[in-house]
Amino acid sequence: MIKLNDYFHLDKQATKGSMSLSGKLEAIVGNYFVSGEGNPDETIYTIYYDPTIDSYYDSVELVDKNLIGYVTSDYEYAFIKKSVLEKFKRDTEEYNMTIIPVDDLDGQELSINDECSLPDCVSAVTWIRDDFLYDKDIEFDYDAFEKIDSGMKYLNPDHFSVKELIRAIH
Repeated sequence: MIKLNDYFHLDKQATKGSMSLSGKLEAIVGNYFVSGEGNPDETIYTIYYDPTIDSYYDSVELVDKNLIGYVTSDYEYAFIKKSVLEKFKRDTEEYNMTIIPVDDLDGQELSINDECSLPDCVSAVTWIRDDFLYDKDIEFDYDAFEKIDSGMKYLNPDHFSVKELIRAIH
């Protein structure tokens, strides 16, 4: 389990670099596509990468097999698949991002101590421990159930995936 609090920090560490992230990855490095940059309402950018194309003639297909991660719009944090981690680190070194390596964007491999200070990118997420819904040995939490039953969007801080986190942030 990856404890996100181990990666969060209070001081801004990222830099804007010599150009936008999409400019660097798409135009200079090649074989990347950064979705969302340039949209002032976007807080998370989706990163696609395809090493098999000729980036001079072809563009990266926006399909799950090419989805390698997400970057916060302030370039502070990035969730990147371990399979491309070293390449992504080299390609984005000048931005000084805090990169959180994950095996899979769909796997529930993340957890968080929701009582600690959280960065802006996740501070608005509602956290509810809902394991009592699936485990009869856990005492039923009526207050939590009322929130869940109301249709409130939330995450269980004890286990969630990167994609679940991104949906909750949006």
